[in-house]
Amino acid sequence: MDFLRRLVPNSSWGSGRGWISITVAGGSLAVVKGIIWCILDYKRFLALGPGGPPYNVFGWAVITFLIRPFTLAKQYTTWTGDYLGDDAHEEIKALPPRSGKRPTCDGIGPHRQLSQNAPEHVKESIRTLFANAAIQNPTFLETRTSGYERRNSALFTTKDFLNRHNRAQGASRLPEAVFLARGEIGHAHEDTSSHLYVSRGDARILIEKGWAERHRLAVPRHYLVKNILGVADTYLIIYAPRDETEMVALEVMLRRSITFMTGQEIDPIEWKVVI
Repeated sequence: MDFLRRLVPNSSWGSGRGWISITVAGGSLAVVKGIIWCILDYKRFLALGPGGPPYNVFGWAVITFLIRPFTLAKQYTTWTGDYLGDDAHEEIKALPPRSGKRPTCDGIGPHRQLSQNAPEHVKESIRTLFANAAIQNPTFLETRTSGYERRNSALFTTKDFLNRHNRAQGASRLPEAVFLARGEIGHAHEDTSSHLYVSRGDARILIEKGWAERHRLAVPRHYLVKNILGVADTYLIIYAPRDETEMVALEVMLRRSITFMTGQEIDPIEWKVVI
């Protein structure tokens, strides 16, 4: 108010003209603040790097004004109240709690981990893990360009597998997520985090033990607006493994993700050498 008083002469405060001036000045200040916020938010968007939406002001505007209002607030990305009642797999239950605090994650599209990233010697192991998952199971898994990221490779069910199950009367045995994602199971990022679909019970345990958090598009099923951009409610960002012990945990998570999305049990995935 002091700022507004300086803009308007004291003699005008009691007149209609004075209040009009105050309104104009207040509106101008709000516009300036809005412009500054947009500039800073756009810079944060660019800092996340390419992935998903166009890497320009148009992509930022779509995410910010059309998508963000319907997403989870950051403080709810570790909420698991809608996953209660679904049991987790024994392998996921057996995982120890992740050590240390959670890393910082930001963004919607793209969605990235900003701290506690994997060291260089672990990066190749992550790429090998995802590649070998398809190589070891070629009858129903393959690697293609991510439909979510649109720039990096991702692990998919084969098109034939998805088409057969989509037509078959037993299609309901597969989760809705596999059809929403068009067969995409998950992918790794350059920041060394991963996005994976998991069961609701597994999602609860992984979040509670500090291994993951929800993607902000992974809104609960009871929300009025859900499955935004083809993202189901158990789409998680899996924090980057920082050493070989955490690589073992990531292998378990990827294997359980594959089983959830395909209904197929698979052998352990080799991640130390390319097959």
